[in-house]
Amino acid sequence: GAWHKLRTDPILRFLVVSLSFYGMSTFEGPMMAIKTVNALSHNTDWTIGHVHSGALGWVAMVSIGAMYHLIPILFSRKAGEMYSTKLVNTHFWLATIGTVLYIAAMWVNGIMQGLMWRAVNADGTLTYSFIQSVTASHPGYVVRVVGGALFLAGMFIMAYNVYKTVTAPNKSAAAAQA
Repeated sequence: GAWHKLRTDPILRFLVVSLSFYGMSTFEGPMMAIKTVNALSHNTDWTIGHVHSGALGWVAMVSIGAMYHLIPILFSRKAGEMYSTKLVNTHFWLATIGTVLYIAAMWVNGIMQGLMWRAVNADGTLTYSFIQSVTASHPGYVVRVVGGALFLAGMFIMAYNVYKTVTAPNKSAAAAQA
């Protein structure tokens, strides 16, 4: 195989990591449909984490990888030849770390919320009020914002890299005219 390319090709990394998120999401979805798991996860941040695992981890990352591959081709450059491979690599790590922080915070918050909402005292009253569960979720929301900001920073880097790639003089066209 060509697994060594994962060390040197950030575009391939986007595609492989996106498949990992796809696998996690497709396993997690049916698992969340199990009655006992659904009783815990329903209407919590766990569901939001699951959706974003698929949306950011699978759909966005496979789309980003495909765009990084196709944009140079569409603008008559060599496949995968972006303005800066280092920026592609930086984008990969920002997107990956941002997505993991985002969804992990939502998973932890969701499980905590589900457990807090189901907790009852000996007399049958709720142990925690709804606002207590919201307050307890605050640290997870901070982590979620950090993860989202990292992902967004990666997208700004991509926009800059694409702009520089598209507006750079075409080396192959200049060589053909010479």
